[in-house]
Amino acid sequence: MAASMDKDFGVVCEDQDAKCRVTLSGRITIDSSPDLRTLLLQRLQSSSCQSLTVDFYEVEYVDSSGLAILVEVLKASRIHGKAFHLSRLRERPRYLLETTRLLHLFDELEEELPPADQSRPGTEP
Repeated sequence: MAASMDKDFGVVCEDQDAKCRVTLSGRITIDSSPDLRTLLLQRLQSSSCQSLTVDFYEVEYVDSSGLAILVEVLKASRIHGKAFHLSRLRERPRYLLETTRLLHLFDELEEELPPADQSRPGTEP
């Protein structure tokens, strides 16, 4: 399922058995955060989703509202006894989680990044 929440933000959801994956792209800001919050909490609360992974590879920017959502979803995952993972954190989102000392709270999946010349869709090497 692909969705565009606003012109600067996109989401793709995939399910494989009990594993749910949400791939984000663009900018997570106060404008996109309410819809993202709803989507992540709905995915997490689904009986078919026992593990939720959020892929940040194409995320360029996250503001404090995005951080608040991640903490809220982490808390909800613990209440429901489900796994919540972040994957492929890069540059600014990783820096923000590190400087706010929140990164250590999250399980981070180590997944391979595409080669450098494929770092962003639609960009020239």
